[in-house]
Amino acid sequence: MVSLFIAGTDTDVGKTVVTALLTAYFHKKGEKVIPYKPVQSGALEVEEKLVAPDIQIYKQALPELNQKAINTYLLKKASSPHLAAREENIQISPYLIVEYIRLLEKKYDVVLVEGAGGLIVPLRDDGYSIIHLIKDANIPVLLVARAGLGTINHTILSIMAMREAGIKIAGIIMNQLEKGDQIIEQDNRKMIEKITNIPVVGVVPYIENVEKLFQDDDLLNEILSSLQLKEIRI
Repeated sequence: MVSLFIAGTDTDVGKTVVTALLTAYFHKKGEKVIPYKPVQSGALEVEEKLVAPDIQIYKQALPELNQKAINTYLLKKASSPHLAAREENIQISPYLIVEYIRLLEKKYDVVLVEGAGGLIVPLRDDGYSIIHLIKDANIPVLLVARAGLGTINHTILSIMAMREAGIKIAGIIMNQLEKGDQIIEQDNRKMIEKITNIPVVGVVPYIENVEKLFQDDDLLNEILSSLQLKEIRI
């Protein structure tokens, strides 16, 4: 059984796409894999029903997923979860989330838990944040970071925070959110590995259309084969 917490250095760094790619990777290997999004803010209304946008992306990799089975809190406001929960008079319970992770671990070979935003994004008004949830869940983190300019600072600060909290870091995946300078991106990877001694286990190339990616087996397999997931420190 493998559990990973997919955390990000910031909002919109590509955690959801990475989670979907990992879901496809383990599924193709014949593993019984489940992605889990404990807290989703910014719900979309589709046919008078609220849907979790991140889970819609997971479904590109695993169409049979049931939203209710892999999402505990679905919040309307596209904001930090603590604010979205406050507006709906909801109190997010870390205990319920951790217990559900333990339940999934009994049923699946691989459990992929995706966070919300960056590490210090609050889930509750008392300041309980994603980093506290990771600590309570006690599973290693795969950190998703931007590939381009500015990522050295954000990535290393995130790793410093996790190390101070005693959280195990399984590896880093860098995400090309836009077509950037390859010299900068390659040097970013080199410096991050050198300073942190944490392996970059893959670089996700710029993807113009996520839905088309999961419909193109050749492109999907090319990306998955480029990920060095055997280097993940479980």
